[in-house]
Amino acid sequence: MADNKNQHYVPRVYLKPFTKDGAGLALNLFNLDRMRSIRDAPAKNQCSGDYFYGRNPLLERAIQAVEGPYGGVVPHLSLEGAINRGVAAVLRRFVFLQYLRTDAAAKIGAKMAEVLTDVPGSDLPVPPFREIAKMAVQAAMHEYGVSMRIVDDLKLCIVRNRTSVPCVSSDNPAILTNRLHLQRPPRGRPAFGAKTAGALFLLPLSPTLLAVLHDGDVYSVAHLGNWVDVDREKDVSALNQHQYLNCMANLYFRDWKAREAIHADAAAALPLRPAERLTIVHAVHDETSDWGERYTVQPITDIRDGRRWLTHAWPNRPVPSAWPSFLRFRPDATAWSNETGAGRTRRGCIDQGFVTGVGYRKVRV
Repeated sequence: MADNKNQHYVPRVYLKPFTKDGAGLALNLFNLDRMRSIRDAPAKNQCSGDYFYGRNPLLERAIQAVEGPYGGVVPHLSLEGAINRGVAAVLRRFVFLQYLRTDAAAKIGAKMAEVLTDVPGSDLPVPPFREIAKMAVQAAMHEYGVSMRIVDDLKLCIVRNRTSVPCVSSDNPAILTNRLHLQRPPRGRPAFGAKTAGALFLLPLSPTLLAVLHDGDVYSVAHLGNWVDVDREKDVSALNQHQYLNCMANLYFRDWKAREAIHADAAAALPLRPAERLTIVHAVHDETSDWGERYTVQPITDIRDGRRWLTHAWPNRPVPSAWPSFLRFRPDATAWSNETGAGRTRRGCIDQGFVTGVGYRKVRV
């Protein structure tokens, strides 16, 4: 059985820099549901659940093996230590794990699984949502085990926040976004993922530090030794907005004096938050011809009528109102594509086998 009953999906070692005096005991939070700030909330009660990852002690220890090195990296960076290969490896592993492991990720995965079984007329049993969520967490951890290298080709930079606006965090802090996809979307591709060209991962590390993983074939980030000094408040606000857009319920911040500004920014971001986390489309078989089969998008009333059907579900990614000025498109931005529904991907994902298929070639984006 797992050593700890209360398991954190955002670990305390991560939240510590955002706690009062960095002591790891209490932190300030802003709750989106109630639109109010709460002072000195116990850090140990945040972002956790009873046996969130299940009762397998090996899985729990594997997660701790990633968290442990991370606990030493942030103090190292706070002292402006060098961003060497070892530091970069620890951050890449932690960022991707944190992206997969939260309650928000589990609920999206559970909802996707649920729509495949909860179909009108289906005789398949539908487990309780809580049970499906537990299975989704297990699946996510398995995915991490086999795909942790999917971010190894992304460039790493650390933002040093030189402004009076602090970086904020949340209960869903590791953000996957994609400026290329959102501003130059390919035809017929509503969603993007970790292997998509133009991928961006953002993770606040402290009120003054934030990690950026970016596709170097698409974006240009001016840096010195992988450090990016930011002295424009608008840039920090643009980075913070991803926390407002993606968090489940709570934002975390250290300085109580920042609460009014956080309230205002949260209120401004609310209209940009997707009303639903997933878009779900059902398509029913319409006809078969020499050209193939055609499916028509329409509600499924009862699958007992014998018609074949398809279900397509994808996450609704929020679109921020601005992007930080240091993140620019390369004039020669490129991706890899074979002109199929697989979409645009990165060469690193092809080389490592995360993308299947043939005929990939470099294309301008």
